[in-house]
Amino acid sequence: MPSTKTNSINQYCSVCKDHFDMEVIKQGSNKGVIWLKCPGCQGFLPHMPDEDVSDETRAQRASEKEIALEDLDVDSAKEYSDDQLYDVGDIVHHRSWNDFGKVVIKQRLPGNRRTIWVQFLRQGKVQLLEGVK
Repeated sequence: MPSTKTNSINQYCSVCKDHFDMEVIKQGSNKGVIWLKCPGCQGFLPHMPDEDVSDETRAQRASEKEIALEDLDVDSAKEYSDDQLYDVGDIVHHRSWNDFGKVVIKQRLPGNRRTIWVQFLRQGKVQLLEGVK
């Protein structure tokens, strides 16, 4: 009796926040896109080979590691406010959540808007506004 081997690729799911062996669902005709199905959330996502990943995505993946309080110099933390500007590596305190985090990514959005991604101790990775006037 022939065995059916499922074609799968190991990839990170941003919804589940974990790596899985994902079943190949469809190979698209445009630019060789391969579609995968996440076994965790059952969502569909395109295959992202590491060599095709942008520097920003690599930085984002590296920043997804959890942090501990010992990793943060809370004495030098800046109070978060959406009208302030921050640098990658800055330690911030979010007063509403009473949580400390580290700025891991800065982004410029359309309309000259800016955001920062902060990896918080309890909240996880959160996108926040910066430099609002």
